[in-house]
Amino acid sequence: MKSNDRLETEKVKKVHYILIGNDFKKVLKTLDKRLHFYRFLNEGKFKGDEIIYDVPSNMLSNAGLVLSKQNEEDKTYFKVRKISTLPGGYKRPSQKFSLGECEGTEEPKDFPIQISNAISNSFSNAFTIDLVSVVRQTVPKIQITVTGQKYKIISGDGFEAYMLYEKAIYKDIATKKKVKRYGVTFKLPKDEKWDKWNNEILQAVEHYCKEMVSYESSRFEIAQRLLYPKPYVEEKKEESEE
Repeated sequence: MKSNDRLETEKVKKVHYILIGNDFKKVLKTLDKRLHFYRFLNEGKFKGDEIIYDVPSNMLSNAGLVLSKQNEEDKTYFKVRKISTLPGGYKRPSQKFSLGECEGTEEPKDFPIQISNAISNSFSNAFTIDLVSVVRQTVPKIQITVTGQKYKIISGDGFEAYMLYEKAIYKDIATKKKVKRYGVTFKLPKDEKWDKWNNEILQAVEHYCKEMVSYESSRFEIAQRLLYPKPYVEEKKEESEE
């Protein structure tokens, strides 16, 4: 594994949408019409794969850490996502970091010391779990496979971004349960000088693409809701005595 002693922030901002009705052609036509100074170039099909690791008791994710191995553009990386554990309205969007490039056959448990050191060096809050021991015991828990079409977005000002039309399959590796969802993801440059262009695209989506619903949850959080839904319990109203 090629890694540093600290996690690296992802270089792009990802904005996710659920696609209701799966009519992506309508979305593409609408954006192409409304965004006059942008071009959408079809770059063909793509496929990505992410495997999420944890111990059987889910100790890592319970501590707000998601450890995964992600295949993208013919390269494989270990990734770490920090999930906010704050309740309700205090919850913050998760943050994803790159831990380092690795081989497709390598797993987190092969590098417990390097991974735990990088995590400890990157976050100010101290973790109450023995990270080295936990990483050594990790096993693959969830597989997320994403396929679809990739579009490059360009403008005459040198702006470049990507729009991905996606079919995501969430799979519980132990039980083989699968759930499928369609969506659209924008990969936007994080540099502040492109904020105006990023906002123009997102505002066009918000105003004109009613079949797209944004969400701030990570793919891990979506997988949790789809694969392990909590049973609905109807609340009983207490009868008050007069």
